[in-house]
Amino acid sequence: MLIKILLVILAVMIVGSIMLQQGKGSDLGSAFGGGSSDSLFGPLGPSNFFSKLTWGLITVFFILCLLLAYISKQELTLNVSEELIEEVFNEPPVE
Repeated sequence: MLIKILLVILAVMIVGSIMLQQGKGSDLGSAFGGGSSDSLFGPLGPSNFFSKLTWGLITVFFILCLLLAYISKQELTLNVSEELIEEVFNEPPVE
């Protein structure tokens, strides 16, 4: 249950961090056809705090999703005991 709550909180934080980031074409020079793709760091520029935060949150979210899937699989594993099968076979036939 705790993992599900953490996943919801992380999802809201990821959306918030994405919304706070600056768009890649929001420079004043790009509005007039300026070539920002020739910059030192490539067309997206250097990664700032929000992009690093977003990648970190996404990584934690992905790991928690895998952990939740593993835990759910372990809880849903069906263990049939041999005693139950023997009891069914030892009953008299129904007429």
